[in-house]
Amino acid sequence: MTCFAAADFSRIYSADLGRFTADRLMKMLAALDSDLRATLHFAEPLNAETAMANRG
Repeated sequence: MTCFAAADFSRIYSADLGRFTADRLMKMLAALDSDLRATLHFAEPLNAETAMANRG
């Protein structure tokens, strides 16, 4: 059992990640499997308009 709401896992499953920080996602993964290893890669947005369009 984790301390996260079932709705959070539902949002992740449906790729609705706008409410999650990378830190929060990593904490959720660690709660599910303490032996898990994950690597994150962040891409820079092309410009400010692209960044704003991806947020909505």
